[in-house]
Parts: sequence; C-alpha cells; structure tokens
Amino acid sequence: MSSSNNVFQINLMIRKIVYNKLFNPNIKGNWQPGFEKFTTIIILLNIFALWAESIPIIYESRMALFHSFDVFSLMVFSIEYVLRIYVAPEDPQFASSKSPRFAYFRSPFAIIDLVAILPFYLSAFVQMDLRILRGLRLLRLFKLFRVVVPAYKEFKEANKHNTFRQKLYALVNPTETSGRLHEIFDFFIIVWVIISVVAVILESVASVIYYVGVEFAIIDAVAVAVFSTEYLIRIYTCVEDPKYQHWLKGRVSAAKETSALIDLLAILPFFLESFLHHLFDLRFLRVFRLMRLLKLMRYSDATKSLFIVVKREWPVMKASAFIMLLLVMLAACLGYVFEH
Repeated sequence: MSSSNNVFQINLMIRKIVYNKLFNPNIKGNWQPGFEKFTTIIILLNIFALWAESIPIIYESRMALFHSFDVFSLMVFSIEYVLRIYVAPEDPQFASSKSPRFAYFRSPFAIIDLVAILPFYLSAFVQMDLRILRGLRLLRLFKLFRVVVPAYKEFKEANKHNTFRQKLYALVNPTETSGRLHEIFDFFIIVWVIISVVAVILESVASVIYYVGVEFAIIDAVAVAVFSTEYLIRIYTCVEDPKYQHWLKGRVSAAKETSALIDLLAILPFFLESFLHHLFDLRFLRVFRLMRLLKLMRYSDATKSLFIVVKREWPVMKASAFIMLLLVMLAACLGYVFEH
C-alpha cells in the first residue's frame, strides 16, 4: 500500500512539474512561452511546406526531406497532445471536473489538436488520396487559435476602459496593457517580413517563377497590405506617446523617425510601380523590397543600441568622413602627379 502511495505521489509531482514548466502561462521564467513559440513556428513551417510541395522543381528532388519534416511535426504535435491530456488535472480550467482528462478531450482546443494529427494516423490504415491528405494538413493552422484566443481575451480585459486608439497603440507598442497579443503582432510582422523577402529572392529563379508567379504576386500584395496597415496604425496612434502629442506636428515628427521611414520604404516601391508604371520603367524598384529586412531592426535590441550609438556619434562620423574624403582626394592627386 505504501509503495502504491509513493508511486501516486511521484506521478502527481511529475505531472505538476510538466504542467508548470510547459503549459502554465502564469509562471514567469518557465518554458511555456518558448514551447508555445516553437509549436507556432512548426505550424507555420507546415503551411510553407504544404505550399512548397505544389512546386515540382522544389518537391520532387526533396521528397524524403519533406516526408521527414512531416513525421517530425506529427511527433511534436502528438507529444504535445498526449502531454496536455496527461496534465489536464493540473489545469484550473479542467481540475474541478469529475474527469479532467475527459473534460479536456471534449474542449475545442483538444479537438483542434486531435484533428491536426488524426489524418496522418488514418492514412496508415485507410487508403486516402494524397491531395485530400494534404488538404487536411491545413487543419493544423487552427492550432494557432490556442495561442491567439487566450491572448486576445487577456488583451480585451486589460484594455476594456481604453479608447479604440489606445487599444491600437497598445497592440503595436509595448505598454502595460499590451500583454501577449502585442508579442503575437510583432511575431506576425516578422513572419511576413521573412515571407516577403524569401519571395523576392525566389522570384529571381526562372524555374520557380514559372510555376508560382501568380502566388508570388499575391504574396507581395498581401505583404504590402499588412505593412501598409501597420504603418497607418503606427502613424494614427503615435499621438498616444507623450513625445508626439500634437495631432499634426506629432505625427509628422513620428513619420520622420528612422523606423517609420523604413516602414514607408518597405511599401513605397509597390505603390510607385503600380501607379507610375505607364510613365516610367520602375521594375528596378523591386530590388528595394529587400529593404523590408530593415523592419526587423525594430525587434532587435542589438540593432537599436547600434542605431542609438550611430545617432549620438553622427557629428564625429561626419567629420571623419569629410577628413577621409580629403585624404582620398589628396592620395589620388599625388598618385596622378607621380605617374605623370
């Protein structure tokens, strides 16, 4: 009897540790945010892999790699699903139920988790059309609701007394009421920066553009829509910052900030080419879409520090550049004299 009690206590302790380490959002410093980001990245990579499989030149020579990644993703999602069932009695949402695990099993998020992995297991026993199986893999996208829905509820509760503009400001800028939804928004922008830049690079490969030229055009249009919306939100809400309180001068000052200029340059080539293509050949502007990578500076503390240092030492750097220019001209003149 004592032995069974010890086993039960050990199991209870392990279950509590697993829940607190991986799934408890209320404990700071645990692995929950990292685990959440990891599964989110796997979901997004699955969607990218599903799209890449439609391009013969990419897929046919790498079928084994795509299959291995699909199996790896399935293992990650399956382990997550099993662990969530295992720790369900520790989750306050289900702990009060007579059967916490069954209560979790019936919950919407658990159904989404199951649907994300079920088609793969069914295909092992039931003959399924490959196209149907690929389509069912899109259901993994619904797993993102596990991250977004709680963050949205938290954000809504924290900003229930704020105005619409204040809510938007909290969404795009880190504030006391931003919560996890702001982090998700930042991650969303980062993902679109990477997608758009990868699309620009792949556009230079003729064999790829032959198959997915339309898809790349759609991706670019969606990326511009996302970045334009972000830019307009930042300009509209900047007056919530004490530095830019004046409704006009404040917005002009905010628009002249380096980060805002980078945001503008990220979308400007698209609009210039769209509206002025009949007057000038502006296809060369497509290269400048790679400048969207500079948007990532906003999310890197290292680049922020570097920019602050450059801004602070700019007068010295200008003087140094002027002296260097004089020395180069002097060296060129002396070289010319000695040669002749």
